[in-house]
Amino acid sequence: MPMEPPYDDDYPTCARTYATLHIYHDDLDPNAITRILGIEPTRTQVKGRLCTSMTGRTFEPEIGGWFLSTKHDVASKDVRRHLDWILDKLAGRDGAVRSLQDSGHRMDVFCYWHSAWGHGGPLLSPALMRRFGELGIEVGFDVYG
Repeated sequence: MPMEPPYDDDYPTCARTYATLHIYHDDLDPNAITRILGIEPTRTQVKGRLCTSMTGRTFEPEIGGWFLSTKHDVASKDVRRHLDWILDKLAGRDGAVRSLQDSGHRMDVFCYWHSAWGHGGPLLSPALMRRFGELGIEVGFDVYG
């Protein structure tokens, strides 16, 4: 099996990165998701209930959401550290994740990745891709240059 490149917390081509697990459902009850997963969210939103975005904008969500972000908990510029952190939080909770998915909850992880100078983007290991695949969770990127 090929050796994976070592993590580089100072990832030179990255100015900043973080990852956020999103769970969405029309009738999402944030407290129920927290109980089921046994994880405290970074933030939540309830469909139709006014809330304030991370940028300070007030809005009325069209869907319920439960979010877990690495933004203030992981300092590394290597996005793999952020994804590992989320996977560590979900460790041992495969049944709970599948139960939520089976009841119509959509899940994904999006990674914010800001390029320091335009070349050499983020790297995902086969192990990370395999684990998210096993959980049925897509991983996407919001890339900024």
